[in-house]
Amino acid sequence: MVAAGCFDAFSARLAQLAGFRAIHMTGLGVEASQLGAPDLGLMSMTEICGHAARMAEATNIPILADIDTGFGGVLNVGRTIREMERAGIAGVHIEDQALPKHCPLLAGRKVVGRGEAIDRLKAALDARTDPDFVIVARTDADTISFQEVIDRSNLFLEEGADMVMPVIMQVEGQSYFSLPADEQMEWARRMIVAIDGPVMNMGGSPPAGYTTDDLADAGYAFTMYAASALSAAANAMADLFKTIHETGSDRAYWARNGGPYTSPLELMRAARLDAFAAIEERYSASLGD
Repeated sequence: MVAAGCFDAFSARLAQLAGFRAIHMTGLGVEASQLGAPDLGLMSMTEICGHAARMAEATNIPILADIDTGFGGVLNVGRTIREMERAGIAGVHIEDQALPKHCPLLAGRKVVGRGEAIDRLKAALDARTDPDFVIVARTDADTISFQEVIDRSNLFLEEGADMVMPVIMQVEGQSYFSLPADEQMEWARRMIVAIDGPVMNMGGSPPAGYTTDDLADAGYAFTMYAASALSAAANAMADLFKTIHETGSDRAYWARNGGPYTSPLELMRAARLDAFAAIEERYSASLGD
């Protein structure tokens, strides 16, 4: 399964219109777009669940949401799962980082002990009422060792996780992304073979020269581009704002960057204008009778 990495209801709409069959609600993207802040776990459970509910209402394809560490202790984890189910979300991934949590791209990640990580997962599993609600256990234990990533992933699967999300930002003291592309894929294959269950990738682009098909061939069950849509939107908006600021017009930007959503009307059509208009027309016709 290849999911679009989305950060709000409108990006979710665009992903559905593009033909995706699933969405990943990115924690980085939500914090950046909603708070203008980095991915440091700054949003509350109610903020995240409310945001997720708006995304779910805007689409009819399943959403897998990032819930960081579950927003507290086991009681908080349980409440988060129940609120995400009520929000219409199809599943979540919960991680074993210690607080304060950090994006894997940032320094400062630490993980809790295995026992506490398993308790978080059990609390999530026990709280769900919909058997189809997917719970993914993420581990950032690459901060300890590559083997610990594998061991924790297998422990989480044994405890009932539907899928695992092993983060490998570093292997044997080296940055994973500093390795040649073929070596990155070889480490991924070694990890997947050693994990006894479905594996989700950690959200970056495939290594250079590889595609999502190659990730599937390597054994990944679920993959997404966590920050790509946000990066594309940020670059486009920065270019537009610079053009307007420097020239006093947006025409040069549109001359360089055409596309299907160049008018407010097309934006509203992507945001379900026709469906809303049909509802309004139906009730207007009833009033006329």
